[in-house]
Amino acid sequence: MPFDEHRLLSIRSWLALPVLFAAAVLGLTGFGGVLLDADWHLALSTWVFGPAAAVTAVLSGGVDWPRRWQRWLIGLGYPVLIFAAGLVLGSVSVPAPVAMLIGIPALITLGVLIARERDKVIPIA
Repeated sequence: MPFDEHRLLSIRSWLALPVLFAAAVLGLTGFGGVLLDADWHLALSTWVFGPAAAVTAVLSGGVDWPRRWQRWLIGLGYPVLIFAAGLVLGSVSVPAPVAMLIGIPALITLGVLIARERDKVIPIA
């Protein structure tokens, strides 16, 4: 197992990760559109949800799964669901200022989530 058993992600954090990641990417792209004063409309497509699904799939091995079957069923099914959401939402377009307003709080929340996960107490063996 490539992850330290004492530094495993909680299931709740892992489930929130792809949504926050996609929103943060969307928000940063929207922020760029606002800075450039461009009339961008960002599509919620696989370019947003694809990397979120990939990150989720990679990190599924580092989740504290209570049962082995959950690792296989949820750990592989949830990233596929996230990618499918990108395919379904591909035609939805969001103006850059709206994307920025969605993404900046998601980016802050993602930062807090990562900080909390890194500050977990590791017992000394």
